[in-house]
Amino acid sequence: MDAKTAAAIERLKQNKALAGQLMRSGDGQKLMELLTKGDGGAALNRAASSAAAGDTAELAQMLRGLMQNKDAAAVMERLSDSAKQ
Repeated sequence: MDAKTAAAIERLKQNKALAGQLMRSGDGQKLMELLTKGDGGAALNRAASSAAAGDTAELAQMLRGLMQNKDAAAVMERLSDSAKQ
């Protein structure tokens, strides 16, 4: 995970209201759709559980996979920009 992404995640950890607002946004909903596509969210749930326990490798891998998709990368960039504000 790059420093920019790590900083955005840290901001969201510190500001739960902002995280909730972003996830309810159109881009947040699209990101969730992309992350749960195919298995109904099972992989995301596993990755989130691992991340909560301190192992972010699986979640980082999921996000790297999304970054390979031009549209998904644009959604993530917009969300990251919103988290900075």
